[in-house]
This record gives sequence, structure tokens and C-alpha cells, in this order.
Amino acid sequence: MLMLGMVVCASCSDQYNILGNSSVDSFEGNTFYLKVESTAGLCSYDSSEVSHGKFGFEGIVDTICMARLFLGDNSLLPLVIETGNISINFTDTECTLKGGTLNERLYKFLKENARLQGEIQTTSRKIAHMIIMEENPKSYDNLEKKAELLQDKLDKLWTSFIIDNSNNVLGPTYFHEYTSRYFYPVITPQIDKILKRAPESFLNNSAVQTYIRDARFNMQL
Repeated sequence: MLMLGMVVCASCSDQYNILGNSSVDSFEGNTFYLKVESTAGLCSYDSSEVSHGKFGFEGIVDTICMARLFLGDNSLLPLVIETGNISINFTDTECTLKGGTLNERLYKFLKENARLQGEIQTTSRKIAHMIIMEENPKSYDNLEKKAELLQDKLDKLWTSFIIDNSNNVLGPTYFHEYTSRYFYPVITPQIDKILKRAPESFLNNSAVQTYIRDARFNMQL
């Protein structure tokens, strides 16, 4: 009985439980899919039909991995499949995800990223409007400086997040997201900072290795 109890406890400790609520009428009766990246592209990891505004996923965590929640062909949100309880809530105006150590880190980062992106876009629109109105460049000089500071904050947010999570699945995933902004692989001061501080596990990631190889080749050119 003692051994049986230990086995049960061990299996519970490695289990993920995702509980979802939805008040979106169009979601009712449809199926959500958890999908993860594989060598063959995105593949289904788990699925759940929305019934009376409820849906859920559960299983054993063999490997902590990044996933995306899909409804049909539409990707709704990213999440980490990790041990513990995670809650997802959909309304007509927003979607929230709570629970899980890595997911909490991820959504704190995404919230701050969205805030800074919003400020940058608002500032850029103000500058564009002033240019269209043919105002004196000196009149929007402060706005241009503000835009530069906001962009610097955004870069620091991304590099810090990748460095702080370079020993887990978030690091390589968002390194790929960060570097995808460039037309071709390149080593910028920010990327160089990440690579110098990252552990071997991060540098040995196949996608990171491919990027580094191609970027160094391009830098030589």
C-alpha cells in the first residue's frame, strides 16, 4: 500500500491540469487543440470540446514544452505544458491564463511587452501626424527621443527575459521570436549579450545553433 501511494503521488506530481472557462458563444460546441512543434511541424498534443462553457486538458508531463491553443486554424494563445494547475478564461473582450511557474513568467513578460508596444505605436502615430501637418521638426523632437527610449526598454525587456529563462523552454522559444524580426540572421549587441550569458544547454539548442552559424557567416560577409 505504501509503494502504491508513492506511485500515485509521483504520477500526480508530474501531471498537468488545464481548466478552461468560456463565455464566448461562438466557442460553444467547438474543439480546442493544444499543439506543439515537432520535426514535422505543429502537431496535436491534446484536445477538448467546449461544453456549457467548460473545457480542459490533463495528462502526464513527459517533457516541459511550449504549446499553442488553437481553435480550428486560429492560434489563440501560447502556453507552457508544465506540472501543476493552469486556468484559462475567455470572454468576449479578453483572454487570461494563470498558474504554472513558467506560464506566470511568460504572461508577465507578454503583458509588459504589449504595454511597451502600445506606447511605441501611439508615439509613432503622433510623430507621423505632426509630420503630415508639416510642423516644425523641433516640435516633435521630444517625441522622437521618447520613441527611442521606449524601443531601448523593449529591447532590454526581451534580452533580460531570454537570459533569465535561458535554462528552460522559454529562452530558446523567445530567442527565435526575437531574432525573427531581422531579414537575415545577424549578431547585434543585444544578441551578443544573450549568447555570452547563456548556458551550454541554450547554446546547444538546434535552432539556436543554426541561427548562430548563419549569423556568423553573414557577419563575415
